[in-house]
Amino acid sequence: MATDGPTPAPCNDEVFNKGTGVCVVDGSSNAVERWVRSVAKKANSQVDWHYSGGRANVLHLGDNASRQRVLDAIRELEKELDGRILSIDGPTLYRAGDKVSKGTIAVDPDLGSLIANSRR
Repeated sequence: MATDGPTPAPCNDEVFNKGTGVCVVDGSSNAVERWVRSVAKKANSQVDWHYSGGRANVLHLGDNASRQRVLDAIRELEKELDGRILSIDGPTLYRAGDKVSKGTIAVDPDLGSLIANSRR
């Protein structure tokens, strides 16, 4: 987790627990914090983020119309991010509770579930 100043407040508990991923970002903590706040304000939606595996996992909480506003704001504000957007609207980072196929041993953000071969 890279930081470029004071540590931002933790991800909002409700967004963290009930939100769904909208994008994955590579950037320092305060740069991501400023950008995510801009996205949330422009979209007039609940958006927050947390680091997961060294990447910023940006989450949204709300209905489909709100999610679309967030996706539009992400694309519109992309150049304002002091960092790099790795994905928009999927794939997002695996989070505890996400549905995975039976036999999954790992989840790759590009490939999805990795399933072990069963040997007889």
